[in-house]
Amino acid sequence: MTQQRKRREREPVLDDGYWLDQDLRIVEHLGGSRKVDVYLCRSVPLKKLVTCKVLRPEYRIDFSSLQAVLEEGEILLRLRHPNVVEAYGVELEDHPRVVMEHLPGETITSAFFSGNYQAFNTQDAVTVARDIASALTYVHQQEYLHLDVKPSNVMYHDGHATLFDFSVAEEYSPNQTLRNDAGTTEYIAPEQTYRREVDHSTAMFGLGVLFYRLLSGGELPYQVIEVEVEDEDGKTKRQLDYEIEPLHPSAHNPQISQDLGNVALTALRADRSERFPTPLDFTNALTLAAQALLE
Repeated sequence: MTQQRKRREREPVLDDGYWLDQDLRIVEHLGGSRKVDVYLCRSVPLKKLVTCKVLRPEYRIDFSSLQAVLEEGEILLRLRHPNVVEAYGVELEDHPRVVMEHLPGETITSAFFSGNYQAFNTQDAVTVARDIASALTYVHQQEYLHLDVKPSNVMYHDGHATLFDFSVAEEYSPNQTLRNDAGTTEYIAPEQTYRREVDHSTAMFGLGVLFYRLLSGGELPYQVIEVEVEDEDGKTKRQLDYEIEPLHPSAHNPQISQDLGNVALTALRADRSERFPTPLDFTNALTLAAQALLE
């Protein structure tokens, strides 16, 4: 009889006022995921609020989870760009964590898709796309791939967008294939889904989906379907149906120009040879398409 693996008990979040160490006191629990909790903290030496991404207690003895915290922290500590979240430090003792700047505003998910703002107009959508393309251009120059561009990983405040969450980011090398299909189903390119060779155009897909949704009022360009997993009888997984060409964003929002919609569609082509090869190419096309907004 096969013994089932015991499921980890989910421990409670840390209380407000709890000291992660002598320098960091928790102000508020902001959210999290299966393996990490995110806290707003007060930093004594920095004399300001910071965001701490803390590994959950039940995963502190898991080597791969500790390694993931370390890798994300080390990547962020090497990056300095106005559209990329800034890291202040990474720590593996007691409460393994990455300490980052506290970003004002809301994620695109909260601000737009949850309806907290009246709406993002076309200029807002262009601003977000331009800022994230700028972030990705810099990230690629530092030889990393983000691999998880999506609305919940973009903070927006006062006309400024910032990319964060580098938990699945990888160092880039030519002819690179992924270790797994990490990312978010609705935003990952076919080469991520099928673990094929990735490059800088891979990041264009997630940005393209994000831009498409902002232009179209939240619509997804590709439908999510269930497909059978090879060599695993009866098992299925969710993925995008890359076979059906997306509609132009103007089909959902008639106010969107043909040129702007074409920029989004080019970025999210299933065939990566038809996408923008780099974020800079995306930016150049976006600038031309958006000129009419300024006239």
